[in-house]
Amino acid sequence: MRYRAFLSYSHADEKWARWLMRRLESYRVPPKLVGTPGRDGPIPAKLGQMFRDRDELPSAGDLSSTISAALADSSALVVICSPASARSRWVNAEVEAFRASGRGDRIFSFIIGGDPASREPGQASFPQALIAPETPGGPEREPLAADARKEGDGRDRAFLKLVAGLLGVGFDDLAQREAQQRHKRMALITAASLLGMAIAVGLAVTAYIARNDAERRQAQAEDILGFMLGDLRKNLTKVGRLDLMRSVDDKATGYFATLNPRDLSDRALEEQARSLTGIGEVRVNEGNHKEAMTAFKEAHARSMALYQRAPENGQRLFDLAQAQYWIGFVAWQQGNFEDTALWFGKYRDSGIKLAAMDRSNFAWQKEAAYGYHNMAVLDESLGKYDQAEKAMLAERELYVGWLKQFPKDYELRFEAANIDSWLGSLALRRGRLEQAEIYYQAYSDANAMNMREDTVNVKWKQNYAESLLFLYAVQLQRGRLEQAKNSVSEAMKISESLFRQDPSNGEWMMNLGECRFKHSVFSRNNADKELREARAIIEKAFSLNPKNERTADMLAQVFLAQGQLTLISGDTAGAAARAQEAIDVIEPKWKLQPNEDLRQRKAQIHLLRGSIARQGGNKQQSEVEYQAAVKLLSENPGGELPFTRLKDLVQALELLGQKEQAAPYKERLKQAGLVPFIPFAT
Repeated sequence: MRYRAFLSYSHADEKWARWLMRRLESYRVPPKLVGTPGRDGPIPAKLGQMFRDRDELPSAGDLSSTISAALADSSALVVICSPASARSRWVNAEVEAFRASGRGDRIFSFIIGGDPASREPGQASFPQALIAPETPGGPEREPLAADARKEGDGRDRAFLKLVAGLLGVGFDDLAQREAQQRHKRMALITAASLLGMAIAVGLAVTAYIARNDAERRQAQAEDILGFMLGDLRKNLTKVGRLDLMRSVDDKATGYFATLNPRDLSDRALEEQARSLTGIGEVRVNEGNHKEAMTAFKEAHARSMALYQRAPENGQRLFDLAQAQYWIGFVAWQQGNFEDTALWFGKYRDSGIKLAAMDRSNFAWQKEAAYGYHNMAVLDESLGKYDQAEKAMLAERELYVGWLKQFPKDYELRFEAANIDSWLGSLALRRGRLEQAEIYYQAYSDANAMNMREDTVNVKWKQNYAESLLFLYAVQLQRGRLEQAKNSVSEAMKISESLFRQDPSNGEWMMNLGECRFKHSVFSRNNADKELREARAIIEKAFSLNPKNERTADMLAQVFLAQGQLTLISGDTAGAAARAQEAIDVIEPKWKLQPNEDLRQRKAQIHLLRGSIARQGGNKQQSEVEYQAAVKLLSENPGGELPFTRLKDLVQALELLGQKEQAAPYKERLKQAGLVPFIPFAT
């Protein structure tokens, strides 16, 4: 047929019709789809020509015959739906005429206004001919609709849905191919931008030396820096290619270090502070906490200078608060809870001030909530579970209300779900296993929804993989082994794809190593291979950032698992070597800042060494090791012992023959629904 589609619309919507026609006729099908089988045969490279009466009718003599001929010569009918088109007798007539040709399955609706669910004149989106029953008294038809409204699919997503319908391909397939095309274009743009960046940084340094032309050249260079470290970084973050920014970050950091904040204009300070914060975030993702801390402290110095110049300026207080948060976050990652408390406290206080400045500014109101959340996270790290849970539940209520106002805000949805993840961790630490799984499932579901709806941003994939690992942990403890295996397998599949995309991303590297380790426990036959792979990955991450407590703890867990597997095979010397490797990793962290996770790991090392001594026939030494484990796990922080200690404590007591002392702890485990699991048993 001559036309790919006939655009039917009310002339009140002519602006939309012009836009849609230009987009459709200029749209290029992703190369990987061209030539593949579609509904109407091989898929072409372009959609082809569209018919829109305003463009086609001036040369025709007879209006009705021209429209009839165009309808007959169009493969599909696209109805631009709005209250205006719903009232238009011409739009209704065009729909009826096209349907009468026997091609009702080729009618597509593109909603731009009104309410699709309403049938009231002035509110309804659909013309009556679109929804009229096939037979009198029958149910209404349900149009094939793409909703371009903000509260619907949004303009760009709706356009892709319409294209998928016209081509006769699945929307997900088309969206995936589109994303791949965008990534390729971004890579080309980035290559050109990086070349320009080298020139820009050179200009900036020259500007600093050449006083006469310094201000003009510095402004030009920092405009480019602002783009590179702002908009470009944002786009690269979505596609997971921050590795392309590292050389730019290094040069920018070196340049900023040559400048004295007191000598800079307000604008220059603002741009540099935000750029340095972005650089610090990249370093955190790489696992390079030392360089991240350097960048955040440079950002803090500039933000503080700005704030002191104008303490009534809310934006400057906001920027200062971001630097305070990130310094506290890096300290927390390093297990330095004293510095964490200092900087998280400063961030909370800044958030409270900021919220008071403008009650109508939603972003600023959230900063106050973030401040309390971070203090609750610190309480959890210090074992103050009641305080942490109370704060988290109060924060959760705020997010429930906010999500009703902004149901399509992906970041807000993640933040709300993140509270569920912390509540799940608190429930797990207190032996509420069923409740923990409910919270973790909610966290996983929210991340999965974000991943489905915002396919471009790889952050949601990473978060979803991490949420599956939380589920795995509690499912394993509840004896839900099949579900646990499925959770860790899916997490590993996602983590492998992310790691292939950027092998230098420290966070993705750690996630993959953790998945390999946790998957190894299900099969003795494959365990040795998977543990060696996990060890290689996590050791590399640890070498990049030896101060990171999570990495150190995960590496120690791998050493312990290797020791247990080696001991099963009868190699006591090899098992002892693995136990010593675990000690070498954990002991420095314990001396710096003891906490529950490190306590548990030290006790597990003593248990392994006790089993090694016992298998070697040294009963006295085995009892020394078991007693050391009991001592570590029995030290009471106040109130009843944390639930996470009990499994190892029961094991140590029973190995010492102290079954009566183990009985109450064993009962707590039973009441919590814990099902003992023996790794490498099959």
